[in-house]
Amino acid sequence: MKLLIDFGNSRLKWCLWDRTGITEHGSIDLMTLESGLRGIEWVSIEAVFLCSVADKDLTQAVLVLCGSLSRSSCRIREVDLINLPRWFSLESTAREQIGKDRVMAMLGAFVAEQNYCVIDVGTACTIDYVASGQHQGGYIVPGLALSRYSLSKKTARIGFVEERLYSAKLEPGRDTQQSVEHGIRMALVATCQSAIREAIFPLHRIVLTGGDSAWLADHLRGPVDISSNLVFEGIRRFFQEP
Repeated sequence: MKLLIDFGNSRLKWCLWDRTGITEHGSIDLMTLESGLRGIEWVSIEAVFLCSVADKDLTQAVLVLCGSLSRSSCRIREVDLINLPRWFSLESTAREQIGKDRVMAMLGAFVAEQNYCVIDVGTACTIDYVASGQHQGGYIVPGLALSRYSLSKKTARIGFVEERLYSAKLEPGRDTQQSVEHGIRMALVATCQSAIREAIFPLHRIVLTGGDSAWLADHLRGPVDISSNLVFEGIRRFFQEP
């Protein structure tokens, strides 16, 4: 059994992976990291594979905690982009300037000889292009939650925006809250659809992941797939685990 960890800036996501796939998964808030990790069934874990974009000291603390909780024979390894698999290249993208989670998502979506676009719709929305296993650049824009937060904090008359108060048609809003909610959703759809349409090479696949991927998929045109475990699949492939 392998423990795969996707450690972000706001929470730690984990899954247990065996030869049949994911058997268990969960997420842990940063304030409860130690108790959350202790709650995982460690007795059957033979390897821990960690991808982190969190603070270095916090990442090291998680590695140490995993070492203390696991068996002495358990392998504990962290993603280092200097060791990318031979079938994937960042091309001219500097590995120091790209999030490891973005790269893992691209690895997770990889299919040989295919051109594809990975859209990760979370707090931020990242859009990345890959052609024949080579990264071709991308975009980062605010996700729905970040856009909603920014408008509510920086515009006095808007206040708290209730995300559920929207129509799937995204028609012009009849009040301030609906206007905001439909506006940020329409902006994100327009950005992603433009990124798909304006790709400099034909796309065989558009792969969506992240918390708002199911919603976004309904508004995009093209060969769209949803993969909720894309980063975990990338971590598994990075370490070439069968």
